[in-house]
Amino acid sequence: MYHAIPYVFEKENNIYIDVRSESEYKTGHIIGAINLPILDDLERHEVGFIYKNASVEEAKRVGLKYGSEKLHLFYDALFKLRQDAPQKNIIFYCARGGYRSRSIALLLRSIDIPVFWLQGGYKGYRNEVLNKLNQSEDAYPDFIVLNGLTGVGKTHILQELATLGEPVIDLEGAANHRGSNLGAIGTDGYQSVQCFENSVYDQLMRIEHATYCFIESESRRIGQVFVPKTMFNKMQTGSFLLMTATIAFRINALMKDYSNEANFKSGILAGLPRIKPFMETEIYNALTDSFEKDDLLKFTELLLVHHYDPLYKKSIESHQHTHKFQVDDYVQCSKALIDWVTNSFLAQSE
Repeated sequence: MYHAIPYVFEKENNIYIDVRSESEYKTGHIIGAINLPILDDLERHEVGFIYKNASVEEAKRVGLKYGSEKLHLFYDALFKLRQDAPQKNIIFYCARGGYRSRSIALLLRSIDIPVFWLQGGYKGYRNEVLNKLNQSEDAYPDFIVLNGLTGVGKTHILQELATLGEPVIDLEGAANHRGSNLGAIGTDGYQSVQCFENSVYDQLMRIEHATYCFIESESRRIGQVFVPKTMFNKMQTGSFLLMTATIAFRINALMKDYSNEANFKSGILAGLPRIKPFMETEIYNALTDSFEKDDLLKFTELLLVHHYDPLYKKSIESHQHTHKFQVDDYVQCSKALIDWVTNSFLAQSE
C-alpha cells in the first residue's frame, strides 16, 4: 500500500496531491491536482541553500522539521478527501518522486492513512505529456475545425458539443486566452507553457479513443503559448467548417461575453494601442471616442468591421470549407453539426 506507483491517466479513481511549493505548482502541475506544499517558496529556498552550501543532512533535518509541522494540515485535508471520496487513491507527488512526496507519505503511514507517491514525480508525468503531444500527426484524431468571423460563437458551440457528448478540444480554454489583441479579457492574463501543454494533454486523453474531434481554428500562437507543432499541422489538414452569423448576432454575443467581465475596461485600454497600427486614424479615433462615451454597440461594430473582420477573412479564405452553418442558436447549430458528422463525415470515412 505504501509505495511508489507509475503515472497512468486515470481521473475516476485517483486524487493527486502536489506537495511542491506554490511557484512550482503555478509553473505546471497535473490537471486537477491539489497543492499542499510541504515547503513553501521561502522554506524551499532556505533548504536548498543549506543543501548546496552547508550540509545535505542538515538540509534534510530542516526540511523534515518544516514538513512535520504541517502534518496536521495534511491530516485534516486528507480526512475530508477520504470522507468525500473514500474509494479513490490518494497519490502524492513532488518534482522527481524523492524526498518531499516520499517523506510525507511515510509520515502519514505512521498514523495509518493509506497513500501512495508518484514514481518519477512531476518530471515523469511531464515526459508522458510531451510524448503524447509530440506523437506523429497520424496518431491524432481527425480534426473537424470550426472556422468563422469573431463573434459567431465557436467557443460556445464547442461547449455545447461537449455537453452533447462529442469529442472536443478547447485550445483557448487551455491557453487561458481568447485569442487576438483583446483575448486576455475575462482571464487573469497568465498561462504557463507547461500548464497549457498539460491541459491539452488532459483533453486529448479524455477523448483518446475518438476517431474525430471538434476544435476551433487558431493561429499557432494563442496568447503566451503555442499549439504543439504536430497537432497544429494535423489541424491544417482537417475538415474545415464555416460558421456564419449576422453582424447583429455577433455584436450582441460579444457584448454579452465580454462587457460584464471585471477586467473589461482595463483589457480594452491595454489592447487598443496594439490595434492602432492596423486601423486608419479616423476610424481609430471613432473607436476610442465610442468607448470613452460608453457606446459599446458602436464600439463593437467598428471593432468588427474595421479590424477583426478584415484580419479573419484572410485566414478564412486560405481554407477550403467542407460545409457552411448559419449560427443563430448555439444548441441548434451544435445539433446540426452532429447530424453532419453522422450523415456526411463518418459516412464518407466508411
